[in-house]
Amino acid sequence: MLRYNDLISFEPIESVIQLREADDKDKAISLLQSYVISNHMADKLIDDIFENLQFERMVDNRGMLIVGNYGSGKSHLMSVVSTIAELPESSQYLGYEKVAGKAKEIEGKFKVIRAEFGAVTMSLRDIICQHLETGLERMGIDYTFPPADQVTNNKDMLYEMMDLFHEEYPEQGLLLVIDELLDYLRSRNEMQITLDLGFLREVGEVCSNSRFRFISGVQEMLFDNPKFSFVADSLRRVKERFKETRIVREDIAFVVSERLLNKNEEQKALIREHLSKFTKMYNGLSEEMETYVNMFPIHPAYLEMFERVNIAEKRVALKTISDEIKKLISREVPEDATGFISFDSYWNYIIEDSSLRSNDRVKAIMDKVNTLKGTIQTGVKRQYKAMAEKMVDALAVFRLTTDNLNTPIGLTSEAMRDKLFISYPTLLDFDDDVADFLKTTIDAAMKDLRNAVSFQFISLNDENGQYYINIDEAVPVDELISQRGEMLDNSKLDSYYFDVLKNATEVSDNTYVHGYKIWLHEIPWFDRRVKRQGYLFFGAPNERSTAQPERDFYIYMLQAFEDPKYKDEEKEDEVFFKLKKKNDEFIKLLRLYGGATEMYNYTTTNKNLYKPKITEYQRKLVKWIKEHFVDAYEVVYKGKSASVLAHGIFLPSNPDTLVELIDSVSQNLLSQWFEVKYSEYPSFRKIERSFLTKANMHTYVKDALDYLNGKRKAQGEAILDGLILLDQNGNPTTRKSGYAAWVIDLLDQKEKGQVLNQNELIEVIYTVQGSPDQRRTRKFDMEPELLVVILGALIQGGEIVVTIGGTTYEAMNFSDFIQLPIEDITYFSHIKKPSGLPIPEIQALAGMFNTIKVDFSDIEKIDLAIKQIISGAKRETSRTVEMLASLRQKFQKWDGPIFTDEEIEDYTNKLSSLNEFLQGLQVYNTRAKMMNLKYDVSRIEQEKEHLKLIDRLESLQNRLIDYTKIAGYLMNARHIVSPSDEWTAHVDNTLNHLSIALKNEEDCSEEVAELVRLKKEYIDHYLQLHQQNRLTATENRKKAALLQDDRHDAVQSLATKIELFRTSNVFNGWKEKIQSLKDCYHLTADELEHRPECPHCHFNPRVEWNREKVSLDELDEELDSILANWTDTLFTNFNEPDVKESIELLEGKQKQLIQSLIENQEFYLPISIELINAINIVLKGIHQEKIDVEQLIKVVGDGNPITVQEAKQNFEKLLRALIGTNDESRVRLTVKK
Repeated sequence: MLRYNDLISFEPIESVIQLREADDKDKAISLLQSYVISNHMADKLIDDIFENLQFERMVDNRGMLIVGNYGSGKSHLMSVVSTIAELPESSQYLGYEKVAGKAKEIEGKFKVIRAEFGAVTMSLRDIICQHLETGLERMGIDYTFPPADQVTNNKDMLYEMMDLFHEEYPEQGLLLVIDELLDYLRSRNEMQITLDLGFLREVGEVCSNSRFRFISGVQEMLFDNPKFSFVADSLRRVKERFKETRIVREDIAFVVSERLLNKNEEQKALIREHLSKFTKMYNGLSEEMETYVNMFPIHPAYLEMFERVNIAEKRVALKTISDEIKKLISREVPEDATGFISFDSYWNYIIEDSSLRSNDRVKAIMDKVNTLKGTIQTGVKRQYKAMAEKMVDALAVFRLTTDNLNTPIGLTSEAMRDKLFISYPTLLDFDDDVADFLKTTIDAAMKDLRNAVSFQFISLNDENGQYYINIDEAVPVDELISQRGEMLDNSKLDSYYFDVLKNATEVSDNTYVHGYKIWLHEIPWFDRRVKRQGYLFFGAPNERSTAQPERDFYIYMLQAFEDPKYKDEEKEDEVFFKLKKKNDEFIKLLRLYGGATEMYNYTTTNKNLYKPKITEYQRKLVKWIKEHFVDAYEVVYKGKSASVLAHGIFLPSNPDTLVELIDSVSQNLLSQWFEVKYSEYPSFRKIERSFLTKANMHTYVKDALDYLNGKRKAQGEAILDGLILLDQNGNPTTRKSGYAAWVIDLLDQKEKGQVLNQNELIEVIYTVQGSPDQRRTRKFDMEPELLVVILGALIQGGEIVVTIGGTTYEAMNFSDFIQLPIEDITYFSHIKKPSGLPIPEIQALAGMFNTIKVDFSDIEKIDLAIKQIISGAKRETSRTVEMLASLRQKFQKWDGPIFTDEEIEDYTNKLSSLNEFLQGLQVYNTRAKMMNLKYDVSRIEQEKEHLKLIDRLESLQNRLIDYTKIAGYLMNARHIVSPSDEWTAHVDNTLNHLSIALKNEEDCSEEVAELVRLKKEYIDHYLQLHQQNRLTATENRKKAALLQDDRHDAVQSLATKIELFRTSNVFNGWKEKIQSLKDCYHLTADELEHRPECPHCHFNPRVEWNREKVSLDELDEELDSILANWTDTLFTNFNEPDVKESIELLEGKQKQLIQSLIENQEFYLPISIELINAINIVLKGIHQEKIDVEQLIKVVGDGNPITVQEAKQNFEKLLRALIGTNDESRVRLTVKK
């Protein structure tokens, strides 16, 4: 079982750093060495802080404010910056090389004064001046600031101070660093703070004009802070002379992961392995695995919520987290939960802090939390208790993130699941939809809790699904409302139904005809992306007034309770909606709404009690109508009835309003009528997110005219596209527009000198007096404003001139034309054909080479356009020649050439034609020569298409380069391992489709997406095989433990030192199996994104395919079995008579060791070398030789005197005779008595 201290190298934070600590050099160096720099903070240091402090280059130097909560590292950062500024060669202690390099620009170039604000009443000016005087005195500089009431300008005295400073330190700057400015400013009244901010601004200005620098720490952003809105103007002026650098959550998270919770690669692998069990339970865990691994065991949401809590100022982030880790560092990591600390634990920190408990906001929430927790212990199901407590704590913390405790926002069940890592151990055994099941369990727990407290104190916001602590208590007025509602008749109910419907449809308070519920209404005609005008009426046709003028449709919302009496004439332009299925819930809500409204209208006191109820019931009714519209409403069209649901395929998937549903059904029914009435009307398909309406018509038309004049806008493009006035590249052209052709055809029918009058293009439909007349084009039934766009395109293209109010407009003065009011243009006098330069051809050439917009009213611009056309021709000639040379060599895909010989020949012919055209065009380089241009518009358009071919071929080259990367990856992957034969076939098929799509210049996104999916499938498969064939960090530890196990050493000793086991291959086989287990736990999916095999161990499944990873548990058991079997073998041998005899002949300790082994029937581990030697002796056998006393007498002379040397020789001769060929160590001598 792993403990937390096995997984993290914890470096606790014992105290909060004080800025003045950096006055001590040793402490300052230590602070430099321990400072952890994130990439975000590195950018801030390099680009903002160091750059602003340096004085070698002229930049806009300003004062600086370091923004960060207590304990976020603000004082540490200021200590680091001031130490570098003060001490030469101090940057070497920074751990971020790029930052250290930039730091050299300020290193040792400042004298530094450090100070902190205390609880004082002095002005900011006096505080700063006093700290400066004291600091300068320590530097040997005697300077005294004059009293505030004796100076007219504080900057002059600061400049005077710096002049005196430079006399002593001519090469250095002066840096004042002061902490906790915000605390001080909060204690000041409006007049005092205004003076303080004025002085602060002057300090910032001095920073820009001298080598004086000022840095201060604040707990939150000073500028744009609502707490100082009363001096917003003063703050704005200060802001101009100060920069704010904020320590963000990412900086703190980096410190947490790199310092407090540092981990080596093995520890990360162990954490990753542990967390992988829970990826199916929590959204985002798999995708952000490395973030969670780095932050373990602190949930990233902890810092997010910590930062948002807005109670006491002293939220010491790093110290709090450090304290949290201390509590669990020696504990075991749970196997059935992630083991993360989530932000709910912060609630205990809050209530344990006496200063926070006295906070009014905290006290209000504590009361509710205590009640909820008491109920949890007595009234909540056992399986939900722990989960409920965790969620209540989390909601209590979240409640403190809102400025208003009554705001109905909190946390959804999904958020609590993923931000708290709520665990439910039994779900680990589930396979499908575990995250959804956990969400359902959380909802069930919350429902159980809310039931237990009678739905008090903790509420659910139905609109966003968020649970929140509710500190309010409602005032009941339901009985009176209910009684009044029951008295309403059907007529009244219909009246209130229409009130609700008015709110649900969001129509205007002002009706089209006074006294009638009728509104001018527009519905979208999706096929043409325009809106047609008609009327929306609450009631039946016989109840409405005669609205003028007649429109394109009439939508009736009929009464829901009292059936109206009318005759349905089954007209093509009428649609009826009726609420047919009114369930008890709706009727009850409508009666309550009506009752609340009646009580509000007829009650003289306590009206405020009913207004919220009216709003609540109306909201619920509107919600009911929106949710049940498709199944509760019936729609009638041309005498046929059907439910709204029957029109389901035409309904929007996620409508924002009820009107969208009404309009969607209506337009579906009326679209055929529109097609009949407006069969030739243009389709504006590029208006994607809105529709062309009467209200926005002039805006769209103006943008279209601007587009024609070179000022491209999306709205203008949409109109021109609908009128077929753009080519494929978005350049204006009238060549393919039937609308423009209609005008030109009418003009062509005129005899020479005749004109085309306005009334030949526009007809007037007269209406009753008081209503505006309707004007439409005689063909296509378009608005005159759209005709304006067509005329503009023809004018700009040099095809017509138009006369308006006595002035003639042509291509030469097109800019004047588009400045006219749209309405005035619609009343033009007449049009006719132009004469002069080949304007359409020049326009076509300008479009071909993307030159400036040709302004034919300006000779110089015409000459410039011709110059650019010729320049473009020369430029494109080079591209054409280069592409001709590249056709055969450079269009290679992953498996060969992409073009056939026939295709290459076709492209060569087209590019050769283009080359001839481009070279021929270059002679027309003046206006005079351009008058004789031999190319007409059709030839220009043809070569323009050939020029586009070069763009397409170049694009194809680039796409080939891009797609070959993933294609090559998969081609290589196939040689390593294929997840399946189907996968291999799919790769081949997709690559083939990609090749075809590339050649056809089609969108390859589907093929590329499929290749990406196949790549992911391969990566998943490879990772799975890698995991099956490589040891994880946990398994590698187990392998190492087995190899260091006493049993392993015992068997190793027996196998190498006991003759009986030397010939056995059992242990050698065991060692081969365990040594075959390779460890590799560093591989991640990200690494496999770049190469198809593991960069660490180069695992190749084809080579190791048949090697099945042996179970370490099996090897453990096998080692036990080997030792047990060999022990049994020894005991069997010990029972042999000759071995028994040998055991009896052993001496002292050896005999004792053997007898102890036999008695215990197992080895004591580790096995001693003495026991091994004893076993060897008895197994090989002991030979006993007996010596007669007579033999010994003969050795010493048999009664005759002999020398000592002779006795030795006789004795050795006797021993040799007795031992013979036996091993001396296995011979025992005894004397016969």
